[in-house]
Amino acid sequence: MSPHEAKSYLREQFEESAADAGRLVLISGGIASGKTTLLNELLDDAANLGALTLSATGAPDEQDIPAAVIDQLLTNCSASLDVRAPDHDDVQHVCDAILELARDRPTVICVDDIHFADEVSLKLLLQLQRRIRATKLLIVLSQQHWPHPARMRHGFSFARQPRYHAVHLLPMTEQAVRALMKDSDGDLPRQIHELSAGNPLLVRALIDDCRHSGEQLVVGASYVRALCAFLDRPDAHLLEVTTALAVLGEHGTGELIADLTGIDLDTVADILDVLTQGGLIRDGRFRHPSAEAAALRRLSPEARSSLHARAARLKHQAAAGALEVATHLVQAGQAPEWSISVLRRAADQALTVGEIAFATRCLELALPAATSEAERRAIRQAFMKSVWRANPSAVAPHIATLRETGALDQEECLSLIRHALWHGDKETAMRAHGLLSGSSEPLDPQTQVEVNLAVQWHFGPILPKTEEGEGEAHPCATPWNVTAETLLQTWERGGDEATNASAERILLNSRLSDTSLEAIVMAVSALARGGRADRAEWWCERLSDQARRRRAAAWQAMIDAVWAGVVLQRGDVAKAAELARASLDLLSDQNWGVSIGYPLSTLIFADIYQGDFDSATKTMRRVVPDAMFETIAGAWYLRACGHFHLATKRPLAAVGYFQKCQRLMQRWDAVSPTLVPWRSDLAEANLQLGNRAIARSLATQQMELSQEANPYAYGLALRVLAFAGPTTECAAMLGRAAKCFQDAGHQLELNRTLKAVAHLKNSQRREVQAAVPLAATRPRAVPAQAAPTTTVTALPTRSMPARAVPAHATPARAVPARKPAAPRREHPAPGESSVLSEAELRVAQLAALGHTNRQISDQLFITVSTVEQHLTRAYRKLGIKGRSALADELECLKISA
Repeated sequence: MSPHEAKSYLREQFEESAADAGRLVLISGGIASGKTTLLNELLDDAANLGALTLSATGAPDEQDIPAAVIDQLLTNCSASLDVRAPDHDDVQHVCDAILELARDRPTVICVDDIHFADEVSLKLLLQLQRRIRATKLLIVLSQQHWPHPARMRHGFSFARQPRYHAVHLLPMTEQAVRALMKDSDGDLPRQIHELSAGNPLLVRALIDDCRHSGEQLVVGASYVRALCAFLDRPDAHLLEVTTALAVLGEHGTGELIADLTGIDLDTVADILDVLTQGGLIRDGRFRHPSAEAAALRRLSPEARSSLHARAARLKHQAAAGALEVATHLVQAGQAPEWSISVLRRAADQALTVGEIAFATRCLELALPAATSEAERRAIRQAFMKSVWRANPSAVAPHIATLRETGALDQEECLSLIRHALWHGDKETAMRAHGLLSGSSEPLDPQTQVEVNLAVQWHFGPILPKTEEGEGEAHPCATPWNVTAETLLQTWERGGDEATNASAERILLNSRLSDTSLEAIVMAVSALARGGRADRAEWWCERLSDQARRRRAAAWQAMIDAVWAGVVLQRGDVAKAAELARASLDLLSDQNWGVSIGYPLSTLIFADIYQGDFDSATKTMRRVVPDAMFETIAGAWYLRACGHFHLATKRPLAAVGYFQKCQRLMQRWDAVSPTLVPWRSDLAEANLQLGNRAIARSLATQQMELSQEANPYAYGLALRVLAFAGPTTECAAMLGRAAKCFQDAGHQLELNRTLKAVAHLKNSQRREVQAAVPLAATRPRAVPAQAAPTTTVTALPTRSMPARAVPAHATPARAVPARKPAAPRREHPAPGESSVLSEAELRVAQLAALGHTNRQISDQLFITVSTVEQHLTRAYRKLGIKGRSALADELECLKISA
């Protein structure tokens, strides 16, 4: 019965015993099921009704003391009895004294935990029970319920006697929990009942924890204290089995617990049943992590370590998996000789699933226990591989050891190259690369290509091309080598279908790893340079998610940095800035190494295009490694800094940065003259300084080197020439530049060029209007006002020269010409980019061709409301009032919808 029903039942038994019908009631139940509470409530109620009460509690440490419970009964009697506890097993005088009192006055004897009572006291209770019929005596005993009958032997002795009644306490029902929580009508009572299994102790603790949480289940301090009280029982086996289960975790079985603790299997099974009934475990597992943690806290650190060490050995002998055994070894902090191979296998498996921290702990534990130098080198190598993914700078001590090692094997050479490239140590990287190339055991073609691409990603095309036609054994004859050579053509002449196909082939066939990281991001960059920014972003999203799931922060940071650059190229400036910042947050500056130049350059460009110069300034103040300025990442960083100074009207400072970029890139000019278009950048700076001839010369050089095979670099040069050359050719050259950016898939530069075209046309229109005499216009009073200026970031503007006014248009009366007011132009909202997104541009192009909003909606499969929103933002960014001006703004492109 439930605790509430049992309370009413005991009240009835008291009333009947008080009517000269004495009886004995034995209460059984699980741990913390409410037995003690029932006895205490009965004693209080009986005392209030004038009954004589005697109480005692059995205890393991008094079980061997004769008459220990009798002594408690006499001491805890509510009235003074002139009776002493017996010195031996003769209890007759105590029995007679109690029966004499119980014939005239209701008397209640309560003994809790009767299974711990001494034999003399049990003898007294049995004598009282046999003489209880015609008395006012009520004896109430409680004992722990055990599934195995042998552990309930005391109850059987009383059950054979007359006037015996048994009560078995059941857990609280969900309705009983709801009754306790009168203010809760939601799902919380059900959750509390499910977690506690109806154990009254745990139920009340959870209610206390949830008192101020609304309808949210909270497992807090009260629950933890209740768990500790649950485990604080006299039965030592209970705690041993519970802690063993906590140590073994999800792999704990009755047999394994018995082997680990040395307790017989039947007893272990009984205790597991008790823990299940008590609400701590379900199906052999703890119901909540707090219960497992509470059990483990009952162990000292030494005892816990010893238990884990024994568990590891037992599981190893039972042929358990390496990860399972290693988990116990790591918790124990011990690595016996037999465990080294287990720890190494576990580390490899952990790395495969992204558990980098656990793999590192396994290898740290195995390294001091290794007995041979070869074993130590292998463990050290695996350790560097594990740690580098999350903390590249942490492997520096081991790398220093490798540098001092004379003979390096392949794995050690690869680790040395990995670390040297990341930190810009070109000398060490090339030395290790030379050792690999001259090894008697050559690398497999894929790894060789991945290493070569990694070197060139950081230091540019410094490796000599292999000659073809030297036979099948030569690397050039392998498909991997051919694919890599094709991919590298994006640096020489821009991207095309062949380079895009090679990039896709590498991305499909390379598994993300320490060795393949640069090859993969180079393939992504090649797709973006080949006009497939959409595919590049598709790959970045999936690769980033894969790196995140494998907890490889260094991989994810590099991929996200490249992703940010792709998104910037696509014209989504805000998202590019967000991605760049997120990638920077994944690693500390020290861990970034020279690759920090990629996210920093993207972030600087994004801040420039958003007009957030304060943020760009902060970004440029970040400390970067000196070695970065010997790498491709350094060149992009210098270029970004130069454009920041151009945007803030400091062309001399910009020239300084572009010239540094020039000195760095000229070493690769013979192979990749357009890898970083520094000539166009330097031309733009000279144009801002007024050095048109120098600007034209540099832009022309850029065009000749690009030869339209690299539309991005070619478009940059054309745009500079448009402003540096004859006025009559400006619009046409801007149109050609826009077409180049469209072919390159570079939406950002396309939008910036369109903006320049719009300003050029507005400038021409204003100057023509200013040149027409006042008398030739319709008379109206328009106050003269200055037209507001809209800045196109880092792009120069020019005005058309005033046209001559025909003689016949001169009025008879000289009236000073007044410049009519320029139409008021809208400006982007604060913080909004002035660059059209792809969606805005598509809608604007269709609107310029005369399509209605409904037609645009049907053609692009979007709502009319979305069309209106895109047009509103496009008008604001282009600085126009409405649809009628769109055609002029977009005229240069001649793009068919």
